[in-house]
Amino acid sequence: MRKQSIFINIYLSFWLATVLIVATQISIDRLMDPRPPMVHLLHQHLGASLVLYGEATLSRHLDGSPEAIQRITNQLQNLTGINAYLLDPLNQDVGNRTLPPEAHNLAERARQSQQPEISPAKNSLMMAMPMTGTDDKGYVVVGEFPREPHRQHPGGAFHLTEGLFVILIISGAVCYILARYLTSPVIALRDATRRVASGELSVRIAHTIGNRKDELSELAGDFDHMTERIELLMTSQRQLLGDISHELRSPLARLNVALELARRYTGPEAQNALTRIEHEAQSLNELIGHVLMLTRLESGFDGIQMKSVNLSAFIQEISADGDFEARGNNRSVKLSVIDACIVQGNEELLRQAIENIVRNAIQYTFESTCVEICLKKIMDDSAPYAEITVRDHGAGVPDADILNIFHPFFRVSNARERKTGGTGLGLAIAERAVHLHHGNLKAANAPDGGLVVTILLPLCCN
Repeated sequence: MRKQSIFINIYLSFWLATVLIVATQISIDRLMDPRPPMVHLLHQHLGASLVLYGEATLSRHLDGSPEAIQRITNQLQNLTGINAYLLDPLNQDVGNRTLPPEAHNLAERARQSQQPEISPAKNSLMMAMPMTGTDDKGYVVVGEFPREPHRQHPGGAFHLTEGLFVILIISGAVCYILARYLTSPVIALRDATRRVASGELSVRIAHTIGNRKDELSELAGDFDHMTERIELLMTSQRQLLGDISHELRSPLARLNVALELARRYTGPEAQNALTRIEHEAQSLNELIGHVLMLTRLESGFDGIQMKSVNLSAFIQEISADGDFEARGNNRSVKLSVIDACIVQGNEELLRQAIENIVRNAIQYTFESTCVEICLKKIMDDSAPYAEITVRDHGAGVPDADILNIFHPFFRVSNARERKTGGTGLGLAIAERAVHLHHGNLKAANAPDGGLVVTILLPLCCN
């Protein structure tokens, strides 16, 4: 389904409504008033434009945003030719600009009559409209629309076609300003939501909305409160995992000491049970190590040391080590393509990430098959990247679970994972490590079977 822009929808809705109002007014004027209708229609349309300008400008004035007032005024003037002013109770322009000489008198007339006042001049049309602000003070919005003598009938009315064109231009510009005013917070909220979804929990948007006092500003405040709460909860969760893991290390070390003592004072009949205890203790120690590493990676791993890393050299080492391990289970690992690639990163983290992916592939590739590793230079968005692919020849992963395999403790099959001794953290650690290097990690099922995991890392610029 094609995406529709809320800005375009609001803009076109306002403009269509304005056009329909103009068409209706022309029809009514032609039926009820024998005089040329465009003079009355231009007055009404200029008045409607000034009302919208006055509301937007008054809101910015009360919020204390002179830059926004200047921006709205310039947009209206550039798009329609209308020079608009908002006068405070002292008849001073809130934008500190100099008013035309007749503007003060016209504004005073509007204050006294509390009705729109019009002052046609030789080459311009000036209108003043009174309005009351939310501070209960009286304001006047004044607009001056220049017009040239050759564009008038002898009686002072525009040609119908020319008048319609001017009205459409004015309405389009005013609707544009109003649509931008209404949709800019929504666009900012959308962008912030996407950044939060990508893991950037420190995003706050209330300060970008400005000093608006409406539902959108409340929504921005609620969004900031929500992200602040989520960030606090995530930080607390990571801290809790780290603290628990650290605390478990001490009793686990004492358990290993007790295990060795038990071996000395028990007979052969207890050795199988003690060996099982030792195996489970090692598994628990491995799990704690993975949890600590995941906690460090998710917290940003402050102080990580970056240097130039020769990917091709240590991928060859990982491939050789993996092949040695795989052959014990009637499997193999081989390099299909190996390009010279230098990246900026931490060799320890990168090695652990790639080893986790290779070991995962070795566990799930079928017997008598091989795990294929490929390292190539590619261009992505005109930037050079190192692309590392690890492909196994196993059963693959259900399409619904592809995105979940990088989540901590996720298991595609509980029985299968426990049989192979996996902790469910290896791919999660790999994904966090790659992101710390400004890279990307993804997985996909191969057309002819098996899982393909792809790592993209930015290459060093020579």
